[in-house]
Amino acid sequence: MVSHLPEKTLNSSGPRQPTASGSATPSNEFTMINVLVSKTEHDRDKVLIEAAVADAFTLHWVDFTDAENIPQSVLAEADAIVGRVNLTDAQYALAPKLKLVQTLKAGYEMIDVNRAQRHGVAVSNNGGANAISVAEHVLMVMLALYRQLLFHHNSVAQGPWENRKLQNRELHGKTLGIIGMGHIGQALAERAQALGMNISYFDVVRKEGLEQERGYRFQMLPKLLANSDIVSVHVPLTDYTRNLINRRTLKMMRPDALLINAARGGVQDEAALHEALTCGWIAGAGLDVFQTEPLPESSPLCVLTNVVLTPHSAPALETYPRAMQHALGNLQRLDQGVPLVNLVVDHETNTQTFLQHHPDADLGSLNHRA
Repeated sequence: MVSHLPEKTLNSSGPRQPTASGSATPSNEFTMINVLVSKTEHDRDKVLIEAAVADAFTLHWVDFTDAENIPQSVLAEADAIVGRVNLTDAQYALAPKLKLVQTLKAGYEMIDVNRAQRHGVAVSNNGGANAISVAEHVLMVMLALYRQLLFHHNSVAQGPWENRKLQNRELHGKTLGIIGMGHIGQALAERAQALGMNISYFDVVRKEGLEQERGYRFQMLPKLLANSDIVSVHVPLTDYTRNLINRRTLKMMRPDALLINAARGGVQDEAALHEALTCGWIAGAGLDVFQTEPLPESSPLCVLTNVVLTPHSAPALETYPRAMQHALGNLQRLDQGVPLVNLVVDHETNTQTFLQHHPDADLGSLNHRA
């Protein structure tokens, strides 16, 4: 349950403009701002949101799956949107008061960030609300694969009892290569290092502070793929990351390596991944995301014995209240005119800047853009 909201005093002066500097802590005075909220599938979520917001904001529940038909009158009064919706230029023009699109998810591929910014609208994701949950999920899958959990479960539940041909492996001393060192990547690195793993990473925004403080190693993508025992993917889905895991990059990995993807299904070419898993290019994979969800039961991935498949279930029960707390905090900041937090900096812009300084990185041809 979302809690710890400050006492609220309402007035009718309207929301103030968010500032670029100053304190990021909202005060305890509120105006009544209009917030469009995505209709959710679960009544529990709606009750949670309404209880947390109380009388701080005016909520309008909108079906964002039919975004083209959001009433103009609702857009005209909207100060903020909570949920993933990709407004058109015409819709932004109808929403002169709109200042924030706040998603409760880590991914923001549904939102054209550049378009929003052109209209003076900030975009914020969930501020790492799911980082702990996803990091724990990835560790679970890594251990399940290294310790052959499914095989051993079946040997007990279905027989025959088998404990003499153990091929179990330890995580300790192995190298984990993390592609994408954002909130989730950092949460995973911290926990994996505590288990004695060596941490390498690739990101278009280098984390030199973490390298110095925690001993992480930055490596360009081909070197990371070649040197890692386990590769875990934690990047947003963009033109630069779509199909980043393909025949070429999979062949860069070691034959005893594992691939984990708990980011977005579009990052992986599943036909190439199936080939890699059946031809011995890599030893195994743990997948929580797929190009098509739900994954069809006819998918050839479903019959492989060297994979662990989960139904996009890495987030945990604790994730949603944490995401709501972050969203409400940003709504308060918007209302008070103090700086918003966890604003999305367009990943493609970061990638382009990275490539200007590292033209040899060749990300374009790695994911078949060229």
